[in-house]
Amino acid sequence: MDAYSELTASALAIAGQWPRELRGYADKNGITFPLLVDKTREVIKSYGVYHWLSLEAYNIARPATFVIDKTGVIRYMYISSHQFDLVKQREILECLKGLA
Repeated sequence: MDAYSELTASALAIAGQWPRELRGYADKNGITFPLLVDKTREVIKSYGVYHWLSLEAYNIARPATFVIDKTGVIRYMYISSHQFDLVKQREILECLKGLA
């Protein structure tokens, strides 16, 4: 997380889970950045990462990462194909360094 703050970037997550589940996940995994709850899935749907049904889950979002600059423009986007397909942190950091 220090690498992000050095680049004057902030991390946050948006999830379609219930607050209690999200808190438990954050506590279990040592997540300290803000986790926002999207109960209605409105934000998840607007970013195009919502999926109703897959072999892994239903009514949730695919893991996705967006880097949004100070003007609100999406500068980087990674939308995974399944729940275990996660972005490489170095890709995010490279994008942020390019914006600095």
